[in-house]
Amino acid sequence: MGLDIQIIIGSALSIRTMCSCPKVHFYEVEFKLAGMRVIPTHKNCGDPLSEQQLAKFEKELIQYWGLGEKSV
Repeated sequence: MGLDIQIIIGSALSIRTMCSCPKVHFYEVEFKLAGMRVIPTHKNCGDPLSEQQLAKFEKELIQYWGLGEKSV
């Protein structure tokens, strides 16, 4: 069962399915422009990341950059 995301480009409405790949690694994410919005996509299938995949990617990105919570 695929999830759908609506991306508005100008006056046209385009419906694409979300990425359903079981694992998306940190280095397999690229960003594409859809009008004035930046959409994180999976390099292998080309579909936008799901909410869970995006949350995992953001967590890995913060950890990779070393911006995690630090105790003072």
